[in-house]
Amino acid sequence: MLYATSVLLTITISILNSFDFLFLLGFRNLNPEVEEGICQVLSYMWLESEVLSDPSTRNLPSTSSVATSSSSSFSNKKGGKSNVEKKLGEFFKHQIAHDASPAYGGGFRAANAAACKYGLRRTLDHIRLTGTFPL
Repeated sequence: MLYATSVLLTITISILNSFDFLFLLGFRNLNPEVEEGICQVLSYMWLESEVLSDPSTRNLPSTSSVATSSSSSFSNKKGGKSNVEKKLGEFFKHQIAHDASPAYGGGFRAANAAACKYGLRRTLDHIRLTGTFPL
């Protein structure tokens, strides 16, 4: 249960940090599908990089104290992820990707398609300029 609580807590924090990130970068008055969608993409990406990745294959910048500290909170003593953590990460990724709601699920799928096609930076730039996902 401790694993589930810590994984869920950090996913929640990553989503909330995504909203803060958007606000600080000047994203304002986005419709719910765009705002929730891009935040879900950022959380999904966080899950892939922090919970599901193999730390020995990651290339983290040495100045990334946030990535290092959050990564270590999910690592076992050998530096890898436990099977429980990996399964929880996969479960939460599945929940994000298959959410039926228009804002969260539909928004995620639209934002993810845009980020996959144009890259995250170009997608965010387009959202900031237009308030919509690139086509």
